[in-house]
Amino acid sequence: MSLEARHGNLPRTTTALVGRTGTLRELAALVRSRQLVTLTGVGGVGKTRLALAVGAELADEFPDGIWLVELAPVGNADAVPDAIATALGITPQGDARVIDTVAEAVAGRRLLILVDNCEHVLAAAAEAIGVILARSEVPRILATSREHLRAPGEALVPVSPLAVAGGMTSEAVALFLERARAVRPEFGIFDAQTADAVVEICQTLDGLPLGIELAAARMAAMSAVEVRDRLGDRFRLLTGPELAPDRQATLRHAMAWSYDLLNHEERAALRQASVFAGGFDLSALCAVAVSGDDIEVLRLLDSLVRKSLVRAHHGSARTRYSLFETIRAFADERLVVAGEREAARDRHAAHFAGEAARRWEEWNSPAWRTQVDWVTTELANLRSGLRWSVGRGHAQVATDIAAHAALMGFSVELFETLGWAESLLEAAARADVPRLPRLYAAAGYACFVGRAAVATGNAHRATELEGRPGYESCDPGYATFIEALGQVYSGNLDRYIELTRDVAALPGAGRAYGIAAYIDGLQSAGRVEEALELTGSAVAAARQLGNPFWMVYTLWIVGLAWSKADPQRALETWDEGVAQLGEHDVRFFEGFLARDAALLHTSDGQLETALTLFGTSIGAFLRSGAVAPLVITLASLPAPFERLDRPGIARTLLGAMANEPASVHHVPTLADLGERLDAQLGDEASARFAAVGGAMDLHEAAAYALHQIGLAQRALTATSQHGSGVDRLTARETQVLRLIADGATTREISEQLFISAKTADNHIQHIYTKLGVTNRAAATRWALDREVVVRATETDAG
Repeated sequence: MSLEARHGNLPRTTTALVGRTGTLRELAALVRSRQLVTLTGVGGVGKTRLALAVGAELADEFPDGIWLVELAPVGNADAVPDAIATALGITPQGDARVIDTVAEAVAGRRLLILVDNCEHVLAAAAEAIGVILARSEVPRILATSREHLRAPGEALVPVSPLAVAGGMTSEAVALFLERARAVRPEFGIFDAQTADAVVEICQTLDGLPLGIELAAARMAAMSAVEVRDRLGDRFRLLTGPELAPDRQATLRHAMAWSYDLLNHEERAALRQASVFAGGFDLSALCAVAVSGDDIEVLRLLDSLVRKSLVRAHHGSARTRYSLFETIRAFADERLVVAGEREAARDRHAAHFAGEAARRWEEWNSPAWRTQVDWVTTELANLRSGLRWSVGRGHAQVATDIAAHAALMGFSVELFETLGWAESLLEAAARADVPRLPRLYAAAGYACFVGRAAVATGNAHRATELEGRPGYESCDPGYATFIEALGQVYSGNLDRYIELTRDVAALPGAGRAYGIAAYIDGLQSAGRVEEALELTGSAVAAARQLGNPFWMVYTLWIVGLAWSKADPQRALETWDEGVAQLGEHDVRFFEGFLARDAALLHTSDGQLETALTLFGTSIGAFLRSGAVAPLVITLASLPAPFERLDRPGIARTLLGAMANEPASVHHVPTLADLGERLDAQLGDEASARFAAVGGAMDLHEAAAYALHQIGLAQRALTATSQHGSGVDRLTARETQVLRLIADGATTREISEQLFISAKTADNHIQHIYTKLGVTNRAAATRWALDREVVVRATETDAG
């Protein structure tokens, strides 16, 4: 098991950056020296393309990644923090503001965040960036906006159009030629008339890359002279001396020119396409355009793609489409002018509400991956549709989006959707919508992000509504299962067992998760034999259903049960779980599997392997934002550090976990461990370490744990390279090991060596650490295998 490292989300670019070499070099240097740099300029001037190039240029200098936050799909200023958090893979924590959670998560990290298209949410973007930068001086932010953010310490870099001076050797003409040859490979400038036309096109468009690219794309069907003649007509109003240069107007007229080239049907399709956030597919556009003729809509899309007004993103099975933001904004204006915006946005929201509900019906099946991929792909559209519906007072549509997006999205760690469900509960309950039980059930999954108590209450409300006339609930028992999860994360094991027993007894698909959950409760309560009797039926039920998510879940739980009776079988079961996880990309359980395998390896004395797995688990939960499981993993770490004879680190982590009351519920041995560490360190030193840990928040504790894991791993590696273990023992420890092998108790060892029982126990613990074992039997086997006992006997005889 290994954590799949993420080093940002910077997309690959397929076209060369033309004419910006010097700017790129200067901008990279500025980003190195300043915390916030903002690229400003007219729409279409190439701010985004330049920012992406800077990110690629500096990728090796930011080990924590280059992260792109696209604000263009965000239609509401209130959604800016959510969009930033989602792009960075950060989940809201409890009642804290989302942007405060983001600031804490990125503090101290060497990363570069590219915040693109701030202008339509300027104040919100500036506030969010300010919060992030106020928390730490380490992260860097490169923003793009049509106007500057007015944020403290902001370094402004106006992005100018490409140079048109120099005629045929200018940067603008170079861009035109490259893009023209992309659509017509044989295009060239073979006569003076064409050369003059190309130069004039670039000059008329003021060197703006977007306008030039739109004009160059027309070379597929037009000549440069024909394009020049039309451009001249369209921009004549902006050439008079009475007007100052207005690049926004120039670009707007370039858009209008492109728009005017379209026929009536193409214009209508482009207007309808402007309602989408983050792209769309053919079926979605058909729904918004109210067209049942997908062939005709596809024909229109094909024409718009060829005219460079719509971008096509080709996948293995389906093509996805998107608009450049400037074109989308222009088309949206035309939608308003046509009086079509409200109806189009209503249809957009209704489409994604209906699609989310339909896909939820297929989620709990072998098609799980297909459905969650859809949620991931359409997250921006779902967010946009939700906010529009809420603003319009369409509670039923909003509920269908929020409930089903969360019920599916949680399983791929899209925990933002849980917040959608929670925030809508009051309005949905007031409207008494039919799928209110599903919304409450979805909100119940907030137990994974640190809101166990309120999540439990929401899931319980779903069970109360289940079966009532007029309501549509989840499958029988599913809300009860979610409530059970909330109960166990709240520390109520007995109630967890009761609820999961009820779910396991139900017929149908619920057995695929109900039996496994019941096994989990039984093994946690020490009722291992009862749990093991159910493992076969749990695996069979999960295999019969075929949902990869529940298959991995079941294998994880069954392995937990076997870990109490047959560790080898547990590891074999988890190996199968990891294989399924990799095959179907069920990353939700990566941290769980790694943590519990780490605990098993710890108890078996394989501390180096255990540390690696603990690191994987912490990393997985940090990536997903799963707070509750992260707490359990961190609470499990002091014990192995005690075994490694690093009591100060163990006590520091224990101090940090004192801030998390749930840790004691899940790791009840912490109290005894604390007493042992206090005795070993002494009251004063122990209190000092505990205070250091107590000052840490959860993310700081996780970072500290990962750092200490790395140090311990290096120390273990170094130790293994300097001897087999025998020469690492002191003379006294060799004596103690001999007595252990002879079967002497701790008290007998203390009496024979004339030392206190506490000193004898300390020697024993040090021996375990040095040999990498955890009990007397393992130490005895180690001594016999290496003839340590024989050597000691011969030495005494001599």
